Amino acid sequence: MSEPNEIAEARARLLAAGADQTDLDWFDSLGWSDAATPLVRNDADAAAFRRREQKLNAAVAHLSFAERAASPEGKLAAAIGARIADWEDHDDDA
Repeated sequence: MSEPNEIAEARARLLAAGADQTDLDWFDSLGWSDAATPLVRNDADAAAFRRREQKLNAAVAHLSFAERAASPEGKLAAAIGARIADWEDHDDDA
């Protein structure tokens, strides 16, 4: 889990990038932990995950690569992207 100050900064960057309270609540429900990112279960989840991944990436677009990778948003974006890829691979197998 990230430090409280990191979370406050992440929340501010996400709000500036257009995230809404529902998105912030979802990230809060994960404890801002990339390891807690749930599986994509259906097409609606996949669409919501893609939208959140875009918001996370937009929030850290101004940071260096290393800063993005270390940020709570960058870690969550990577985890969400991996869940989306797993879902897409599952669809290809079906």
